[in-house]
Amino acid sequence: MSARNMVHSRENSVSEGVGEVKKAQWSTQAYTVENLLQQFTLPQIVKCNPQAIMVRRDNPMPINLGQPLLLYESRMVEKLLARNVVIDPLNGRFTENDQTVVIPRDYEGSFLRMRCRTSKDNSTHKVIATLPQSNVKAFLNLARLMAFCVPEGKSGSEYSQVDYAPGNVFLVESVYTGTARVKTDSKYLNRKKSFIQDQKYLKCRDEKNNEIIVPMNHQGEFIEVMPNMSGNGRLSVNSENLIDAKQFPTMVRYVYGKRRPRIKPFSGMFTLLDSFEESTIVGCVLDPKGHALFEIPLGSPLTFHLALNLNELSPNAIIKKTIRTCEALAQPFARDLKYKFKFAQRILHASGNSHGPEDPDEIGDPPSARNTAEFGVTTTYIYV
Repeated sequence: MSARNMVHSRENSVSEGVGEVKKAQWSTQAYTVENLLQQFTLPQIVKCNPQAIMVRRDNPMPINLGQPLLLYESRMVEKLLARNVVIDPLNGRFTENDQTVVIPRDYEGSFLRMRCRTSKDNSTHKVIATLPQSNVKAFLNLARLMAFCVPEGKSGSEYSQVDYAPGNVFLVESVYTGTARVKTDSKYLNRKKSFIQDQKYLKCRDEKNNEIIVPMNHQGEFIEVMPNMSGNGRLSVNSENLIDAKQFPTMVRYVYGKRRPRIKPFSGMFTLLDSFEESTIVGCVLDPKGHALFEIPLGSPLTFHLALNLNELSPNAIIKKTIRTCEALAQPFARDLKYKFKFAQRILHASGNSHGPEDPDEIGDPPSARNTAEFGVTTTYIYV
């Protein structure tokens, strides 16, 4: 990676709007997140050692760790680790990208399980006719699907054509036999000839509850949606069900959540890789322009200086507003689906000086095991 693509964040003065926070008396000792939790009770005001943080220009830090931070509360919970699945613009197919998300056990949302392990799985139906033959109750299209919309409460043969982009889910209702006008070339006349022919369709409902019919000979790629593991007749499952099932990898489709996942691009598809238990601290940037919540793992190598005069700073308007924000939003944020933002970190000596070369070309992205040992550069992450 060239120096143009890497930024070395340096400690900056706190913005004017933070007011009295500028009067914080910072500890000379730097603490890891785990050290802070062992030695002090939360909430606490801290500042990061930003000279240790290295981010790329084309992938900037989503929050400003150079400003003072309020570390609000800790928690431990099981999570799903998942890879974001998006449509490749080059071939129009679903594929996993390098974006990772975590889904806590107590996430208030639901998903559909696909009968495939990854986006490269070949266990797909190639023609609509095989879906009812396999007793499929619902399916997802991996390619564009052409169907006909059944007019509500209207008799007759006028069905408007509708196209569905990849990633839509359909509930299977029944096989439907209808008539269609078919055009063929005439051998004797220089024109097309049409006639009426019986044709079979699959009657389905889309996600907006519209009734549609799809020709049984329609070709494409279709994935079966698996039923709920509890056997209650529902299709959707929650993260607790998925963690307990321990079937990895597996593809799921996002159905519902109180807040739309904060990740772009977003297709609604994820590949679940594993589940794990993790302790974290939820915090918020002390920013007068608006709150920015984040979650940091207890095992993070990042270090922080502690505001020793917390009681003196507590009446500050920005701090009071941030605490109120955390009181209202910290728990919902902690339970939400979050993006795992990964970045490089330079390990510091006790003096605060960095170890290793200044030229980022020597480091690599991501840092190799050799460079981690030789240059003192490693990777870490936060959740946003």
